[in-house]
Amino acid sequence: MNKFLNLIVMPIAFLLVSCSSMKVDENDPASLFKEAEAEIQSDHYIIAIDKLRAIKNKFPYSNYAAEAQLRIADVHFIQDHFAEASANYQIFTDLHPKNSKVAYAMFRIGKSLFKDAPGLVERDLSPLKKSLSAYQQFLNRFPTATEAPEATKDVSEIRKRLAQKELLIGDFYFRRELYPAAKPRYENILTQYPDTAEAQMAQSQLAKTNEFLDKTKDK
Repeated sequence: MNKFLNLIVMPIAFLLVSCSSMKVDENDPASLFKEAEAEIQSDHYIIAIDKLRAIKNKFPYSNYAAEAQLRIADVHFIQDHFAEASANYQIFTDLHPKNSKVAYAMFRIGKSLFKDAPGLVERDLSPLKKSLSAYQQFLNRFPTATEAPEATKDVSEIRKRLAQKELLIGDFYFRRELYPAAKPRYENILTQYPDTAEAQMAQSQLAKTNEFLDKTKDK
């Protein structure tokens, strides 16, 4: 009987000792940050964000405050909460403009907005326009950054989709014979996105639009 009890009690005692040895020092930002990282690795994202915010609030002048802000943004990104991610990456760049990870954060602003945009060009593409602006700022400042090739690829895709949007609207007006409204849409494609396949179609449509406008003037 005693042997049986020992088999039960000893593992429990071991667990209790282990748990006590893992106790986090609430006055040590490094210890708190390590615990938050463990929560992220365990997919306990809400708990992780709470712990990261606690680091920011309790140790605002610590280097871990900047790291915590960046990881909050990362956690939102991991969860596909891209609007929240871009906002938190922006907070990081605003508060820590000289941090060594600013390039990464600026890239992630563009990436978050890119991923937040709808896939259909018929819908509102405001996030794509914001993403393009964010990526351009990133590439202008960090043209040789590790993330630059991926940003450049995304920029090409963004320009294509924005050109498709303009062509869609231009054709909408053209089919309804609203040529004065169609013309600036085609012209915008040629001005803003001349390197896209849509520019060739816009050129053709613009020529037709001008013909109809000239006939209208002659009447």
